[in-house]
Amino acid sequence: MSEEMLRIYEELLRQINKTYDSYTEQVKRLNSMWSDYKTAVSNVKRNWDADNILLALRVNELKASIDSIREELDMLKVKKELGLVDEEEYSKLSTELTDTLTKLTNMYDEAKSKIDEIDKGIKEHWFRSMDVTSLTTDQVDNMIKELEDSKAKGEVPEDVYTRVKADLELVRRVVQALALIKTETKS
Repeated sequence: MSEEMLRIYEELLRQINKTYDSYTEQVKRLNSMWSDYKTAVSNVKRNWDADNILLALRVNELKASIDSIREELDMLKVKKELGLVDEEEYSKLSTELTDTLTKLTNMYDEAKSKIDEIDKGIKEHWFRSMDVTSLTTDQVDNMIKELEDSKAKGEVPEDVYTRVKADLELVRRVVQALALIKTETKS
């Protein structure tokens, strides 16, 4: 009877070991994938912070052109009211400027929408990859300090500094909120 019992438990132990080995391997793969994901997100975020500045400059140029055309339209109206431009010329120029304004405004809206969509998507992944549940406020404060030191050394442009600091301030608030929740849960 005891040998039979031993065989039963040896078989059980083999099954447990087989299952253990399988899940241990799966957890290792998940950890590796998680590490790769975090690295990829970090790289994309860093590249985006730089590219976003360039795109913002271009979009601001487009916005300035739109504002310039609006001013030109206003000046054209004034010229018409003062009699400096006849009705036919006014109508022709006004139509041209309005068409251009409409096209540029549509381009501006489309560009802003796409930039905002990319920014939102990258931030979602960035926040997910950060694992804020394991971060402390001190760690976030250290990240902010490193960012400020890099800015002081001239390694980080003002625009990047402003964007990244705002992101880190948001992370700090999330970490603080999680710390409060953990404290309340323990009470």
